Amino acid sequence: MISLLLLPLLTASAARPHVGEPAPAFAARTLAGGSVRGDSLRGQVTVVEFFASWCEPCKESLAEILAIRESLGSRFGLLVVAVEGEVPALKDFFAGHSLPAGTTVALDEDGVLARAFGEDRLPTTFFLDARMIIRHINRGHGSGFRERAARWLSTMLATAR
Repeated sequence: MISLLLLPLLTASAARPHVGEPAPAFAARTLAGGSVRGDSLRGQVTVVEFFASWCEPCKESLAEILAIRESLGSRFGLLVVAVEGEVPALKDFFAGHSLPAGTTVALDEDGVLARAFGEDRLPTTFFLDARMIIRHINRGHGSGFRERAARWLSTMLATAR
């Protein structure tokens, strides 16, 4: 098995980030075989979605974020953080789901990125402003998520830059 390593830039004792604080710095391998760094997200509103293909609420949350993206246009970036070690399963899942341009799937097989963000349940969604400041966090998925996320993103996009 090829090891796809997440390269943490934080110490293991880093505190869980909160709304109003900067998002953790990170570097990760992508499902497409490249890499992504946290600082590459700077300059645009970004949704960071912690996801697993075996998680039904994750699938629902991602579908709702994609629907919001379709309605608002590609004015925000999307980073899907896959917190499972089954790369073939992820490839199979995403092969059947077209992701819009500007979407990156990062691999977090060892959970390092999830721990850095303080993700403690799936799905967890972080809404980052253009300066990489966490503006909203949604832990879990349930009724009202789509409306809440659309409202948050609309407000963030209206005040961006």
